[in-house]
Amino acid sequence: MAKKMVIYTEEKIQGLLYASAPFHSDDFEIVYNSVSYERLIDKMIELKADIVMFQLRTPIYHAQNFFADLAEANISPLLFAFETISDDEITYFTTTYDDFDLLDKLKYFFSTALEKDYNCYFSYIGENSRTNSIMSSRLKKLEKTEYMNDILRGVTKQEFLYYKKQASLQLNDSGFFLCLWNLAEIEYVDHDLNKNIYYYVGEKLCEECQFVLDNYNGGEVFYITPTHLCLIINDIPSNSEATRIQKQGELMKKLNAVLNCKTAFRYRSSFIKTIEDIRLAYESYHRLKIYNFFCREAEFLTPELIETSRKKVDHIKIDDYLQQIKELIDHNITDPRLELLLEDLFLNMIKPSCSYNIYYYCQTTISAALLERFGNLYKNRLIENNSPQELVYSSIEQKYTNLIESIHLLRGEISNRYMIKNPLVLQAIDFIHDHYTEDISINMIAEHLKLNLSYFSQIFTKEMGINPRKYLITFRIQKAKEMIESSNELVSNIGINVGFFEVKHFSKTFKKITGLTPMQYKKQFAKGEYV
Repeated sequence: MAKKMVIYTEEKIQGLLYASAPFHSDDFEIVYNSVSYERLIDKMIELKADIVMFQLRTPIYHAQNFFADLAEANISPLLFAFETISDDEITYFTTTYDDFDLLDKLKYFFSTALEKDYNCYFSYIGENSRTNSIMSSRLKKLEKTEYMNDILRGVTKQEFLYYKKQASLQLNDSGFFLCLWNLAEIEYVDHDLNKNIYYYVGEKLCEECQFVLDNYNGGEVFYITPTHLCLIINDIPSNSEATRIQKQGELMKKLNAVLNCKTAFRYRSSFIKTIEDIRLAYESYHRLKIYNFFCREAEFLTPELIETSRKKVDHIKIDDYLQQIKELIDHNITDPRLELLLEDLFLNMIKPSCSYNIYYYCQTTISAALLERFGNLYKNRLIENNSPQELVYSSIEQKYTNLIESIHLLRGEISNRYMIKNPLVLQAIDFIHDHYTEDISINMIAEHLKLNLSYFSQIFTKEMGINPRKYLITFRIQKAKEMIESSNELVSNIGINVGFFEVKHFSKTFKKITGLTPMQYKKQFAKGEYV
């Protein structure tokens, strides 16, 4: 039976592949040609494709995000990646696959389809051709990377000058900035199968960053870990401080355009005068990255930003807010003042404090009040009590949103008892609870109730404090969380089971509401369960 394949290529190569496909129809069938990396995964799941063939194009961060999306969707197709390295040359890479016969057929299909216009080279350590040059290049880069990591750990001026000469480092003798990016929040469990693809994409990312640096005053780009990219950037000399700052801003914007990956955090040090001070800047990164939870919207996490952001806290005022919140939870959870108090507490008091202790104190106090008042209707999840090291991947804004969504859901859960007075809204909630697994829309609910869509949305929002569409989405995500906690079902299947029929949409929505992807939530819940 022919293997189904989805592809993402430029128009010329697409035409060559389609023209050759009929001659290989016993082995392969191109079922979809995508216009973006994002659509590749959606269509691959929808069409149950076995192979993804995609062209690596600049900026390369799109490919990094594609790999992260694959991991989040919990799927591992056979990957076939390629890049045009000149007008008539292509380098390609594949997943390390047990079925060598299938791989050989796939390589043959690709190379024969393009042979009139391109020379195609399979890039893999262990192949007879070009192996020595590939391995030699990698070893040289690994040696240089080890020098750079040693500089981060701390070196003397003499050691630095030796490394600089040995590896031809493009670094000044003094005056630097240190920047770090976390390129993905997940670990590639299939690294051994796709390491050549990941390695090549990582190299291209370094090259794009280096190109930006070379257009200013140079620097070095290297990996600390497979997902942590580090840049040591030479300061930009100028007689005018204003011009220097302006050029630094331009440089950082261009780097952000190249590194627009799914980042957990990004850090830029203060000015580093001498190479011996690099270690202090690197240590500062480890100390400051936990503040990303409070400063997630910042372009860069910097020591200066933390210094200016942190404000003293009025503990008496916080306790007063908590007391008012507890009273509203006890007596009237639908009171609109509750959300206003929570917003002020989280975003205007906890956030400027940059204090995890204050965050934990407020969060656990509110959760305890909800649990005491509503019992099993409100689940105080362990995931809310993450350590600062884990919360760095979320944000104070996201946790505030999670709490508000929980309260909205709670209103719906208790609506059949005494909170909701409008019988039409009660019927709408019952309909959502009964049919959330189906492909329903708000228009369908309004038609079921024989109401005008605008009027229905108006009365629902007035009664519940949330519009019906958002309530439906939040309820589905709540059910998805329960399924993730109680089963080993694939993430893509869970999405379908709760009414999301595109895994990418499910993953994005889940993360928007919970602050974590479904896979991350599954891992965190497993940790909490173990504890």
